[in-house]
Amino acid sequence: MSDQMIYKTILENLPDGLVVADENDEIIFVNSAAEEIRHIKREEKIGQNIINCHKTESHEKVKRAIVYLKEKEKSFKRMVIDNANGKVYENIYQIIANGKDLKVGSIVLSRDITEKHRVEEENLKYNQKLKLEITGLTDRLNSLFIESLNSLVYTLEAKDIYTKGHSERVTKISTKYVQEVYGQSQLYADIELAAKLHDIGKIGVNEAILNKVGKLTKEEIIEMQRHPTITAQILSPFLNLKEVIDIAKHHHERYDGNGYPDRQRGDEINIGSRILALADTYDAITSTRSYRKALNVKEAIDIIYANLGTQFDPKLGKTFLELVESGTL
Repeated sequence: MSDQMIYKTILENLPDGLVVADENDEIIFVNSAAEEIRHIKREEKIGQNIINCHKTESHEKVKRAIVYLKEKEKSFKRMVIDNANGKVYENIYQIIANGKDLKVGSIVLSRDITEKHRVEEENLKYNQKLKLEITGLTDRLNSLFIESLNSLVYTLEAKDIYTKGHSERVTKISTKYVQEVYGQSQLYADIELAAKLHDIGKIGVNEAILNKVGKLTKEEIIEMQRHPTITAQILSPFLNLKEVIDIAKHHHERYDGNGYPDRQRGDEINIGSRILALADTYDAITSTRSYRKALNVKEAIDIIYANLGTQFDPKLGKTFLELVESGTL
């Protein structure tokens, strides 16, 4: 058996899914595991662009990932969930280069991390359950009230076509960031709730200001900037939500100390607030508002990049933009 056949046999029998593309991003090899994991047939994919081994709804993000791979990094990872079977996979994208460091192809390796993810998730749920059992009835009543607040957020946003779904999208972006960078952790649980409720304080802001099309006056800006403090006041009876309250209250602080409500700066600002600020801003930029149309992903990246170190934490922001560029967010 030739060396080439040996290598091909090894790749074919890998437990991880493997898709190999040439320098033109055309698929030249798909192993059996990749067929099963991706629900594809190799004979239908050979010769096609590598994005076609991904689901149609993922194509835009995968295109960004390929560009990012060629221009910025030689490899990166991202986590995906297969809704068909509930399995969790780690996709590893890697450039193949020759001895002269010239790109001759790329690979996508899909590794099943379902069990690892399940253990992390169960540990988190167990810790949360333990807290509930310790605090008993009070926490159960708190949970009911939080559910009511979630419903209120949905109702408030549903009234405005421009902000409808904003909190849900911000929650999805910020939790995905935490999951990719920190895994299933307490920060994930805290930021998930904080993101859902971060704008609940707008219930205390004059509706005319919230729906105003034109530029806000100085007095109206001051009124609008009260909403994080109002959010904190609404949640203040829940002593066990101290971290969540802190995250929600300070998501409009700036890294340079010129934000609100407490003019915190740098690491004084809760890490959850710094992450939430990035997710909140990204969704605002890429969504249509009453005063402007939605900007595209490239424009959002440029705006956030220009404000690293001033409005946003530069380190967290750099990671955030890398995840956006790679199509992970």
